[in-house]
Amino acid sequence: MADLTPIAHRQRKASIDLATWDLGSFAMCQESSSGTRFSRTPRRVKTIFADHWYLFLIKEGANWVVSDGGCSAEQVSRGTSGQVGFYSLGEAFHGEMQPMEILMLFIPRDQFARQAGTLDRLNNTIIDTARGRFLSDYMLALERRLPELTKDDVPAIVRATEAMITACLAPAPHSAEEAHEGIILSLGERARRVVQSQLSNPKLTPASLAKSMGVSRSVLYRLFEPHGGAARYVRNTRLASAHRALCDFAETRQIQQIANSFGFTCAQEFSRAFRQRYGYSPSELRADCSQSVRRLCGQATEGGRTLGEFLRTTA
Repeated sequence: MADLTPIAHRQRKASIDLATWDLGSFAMCQESSSGTRFSRTPRRVKTIFADHWYLFLIKEGANWVVSDGGCSAEQVSRGTSGQVGFYSLGEAFHGEMQPMEILMLFIPRDQFARQAGTLDRLNNTIIDTARGRFLSDYMLALERRLPELTKDDVPAIVRATEAMITACLAPAPHSAEEAHEGIILSLGERARRVVQSQLSNPKLTPASLAKSMGVSRSVLYRLFEPHGGAARYVRNTRLASAHRALCDFAETRQIQQIANSFGFTCAQEFSRAFRQRYGYSPSELRADCSQSVRRLCGQATEGGRTLGEFLRTTA
């Protein structure tokens, strides 16, 4: 789609890892780049026809893009981590990517014929608005679910994605209602990120979670109703993180220190909640995991191997 060249003062080669998912009329790409310059020249636009737009979500890093005329006047957009950009493959452009992790969602023009004028005016812009953040959350949620999608799931994903793009970039009177499923998915992704970032905060409550997400308590209630409520979701996420830490043979902290790091300030409350969730106590889990590691170490050293070598050969 574009010519790539290394950034001269950094390295001689540009390294790019790319994975693509076919979502019927859409396509999603994950890309990891060590930093590169790119150019889609007017000649390439004419010879390699691609009548698509694409959303460009920067997970890490930064970039800048210059549109080289076409349907829109020449302009420069600069994006940083967490931002979504909107671009057209029907126009020439050039720019530079710093070392970065990105998601790209390619959108067929024919599928948005009625909104084409509105979308064309957004070419080479950063959607730094509340709706842009909804799109960012939706793309991240979709990325997380890609590995588990089946062929039968694709039509529903296409409909939800089309509705989200329309509601966020070319809203009409009924577009928000049609995008309900995608909006819920976006809010769920935002909630997951907020909870993960505040697991160590014992004051994380449904009220503070709603404030951090910028939603009302009633919206939060509907969002977490399938999980038994926001408070239960937060507690179960904390317990799951503590469970993983207790199973980590490299984890040397005491049980209560681990509990404190995930927002449990009372040892008795943590032990009671842990047993209720898993059917055994934190100390029982740690003892069982330690015994399993010692047994594996013994089996490994019998053959003169390290534990890592043993695990690789038995995986």
